[in-house]
Amino acid sequence: MIGTKGAATMFTQSQFQTIYNYHFRISQHLIDCAAKLAEADYRENPGYGHGSIHDLLFHLLSADCIWRVSLATGVEPARLRAADYPDLNSLRHGFEQEHAAWQALLGRLSDEEIQGSMDFTSARRGTVTMQRWHILQHVAFHGMQHYAEIAQLLTVKGQSPGNIDFIYFV
Repeated sequence: MIGTKGAATMFTQSQFQTIYNYHFRISQHLIDCAAKLAEADYRENPGYGHGSIHDLLFHLLSADCIWRVSLATGVEPARLRAADYPDLNSLRHGFEQEHAAWQALLGRLSDEEIQGSMDFTSARRGTVTMQRWHILQHVAFHGMQHYAEIAQLLTVKGQSPGNIDFIYFV
C-alpha cells in the first residue's frame, strides 16, 4: 500500500476552497471545449476507462455529488441517474449546482473539522472512520485523473484544453 498514514498534515478551509474552485473551473473549461465537438466525437467510446467524454463527465459529477453528500451526512447517497444527464448542457448545469453545493459545504467546515475524522457508511464498505481531509483530497485528485483523460480525448479530436495545471489557475 502506498501512503503515509501517520503523517501529520494541516489543511485549511481556505486551501480546500481554492482547490475546489480550481476543480470546478477546470470542469467548466473542459465542458466548453467539448461543446465544440461533433456529437459523435463527444459520445465516442475510446475503449478504455469510463468511456466517452460524456461518460467521464457524468462519472465525475456523480462522484463529486456522492462524496459531498457523504461528507455532509456521513451516509453515502444513491447514485445519480445517467438518464437525468442526457447531454452536455445538463452536465454543465449539474456541475454548476455541485460547485455551489461544495462552496456551501466548505464554507461550513472549520479547519478543526477538516482535520478531524468522521464515520462514513456505505452499502459496499459498511461504516468506516475516515479523515475529512483525506476525502476532500481524494475528490480533487480523482478529478485530476479524469480531467487528464478528458483532455487527451479532446486533444485527439482537435480541441485541446491547453494547460490545465493548478499553478496557472492561481
